[in-house]
Amino acid sequence: MTILVNRFTKAFLVIQFNRRTPEIEFIYPLVDWIYRADISAVGNFPSHYWLIDGSDNITLMSEAQRDVVDADILQAERDATEARFDKVEALERAFALVVLDEINVLRAIHSLVDRTIAQLKTAVRGKLGT
Repeated sequence: MTILVNRFTKAFLVIQFNRRTPEIEFIYPLVDWIYRADISAVGNFPSHYWLIDGSDNITLMSEAQRDVVDADILQAERDATEARFDKVEALERAFALVVLDEINVLRAIHSLVDRTIAQLKTAVRGKLGT
């Protein structure tokens, strides 16, 4: 078994072959892939926590670095959720706007200012991940 790791995406493959053949190098060019990669230092951590240096050594990020990656992933997920809200055909958006209309009717009865869509989006985003 041979482990190949992509230098850029950190995707990895386990391939069984007896020798490196031109066909393998054509499919997985050496410029993009590390052949016979040693991933023992990264344990069972996902590849987005791996660091690959110029010598093709694969190491695990520090806990602080992993925390930054986790925060970035969470931010991206929240951004995607907020972006989905802006899609006209999205069921979640339609439902949220109906509920917002109903809330604004009740707010008007009590002489309160209407909630805006922007305020709703901010409130929803604030609740994500809690």
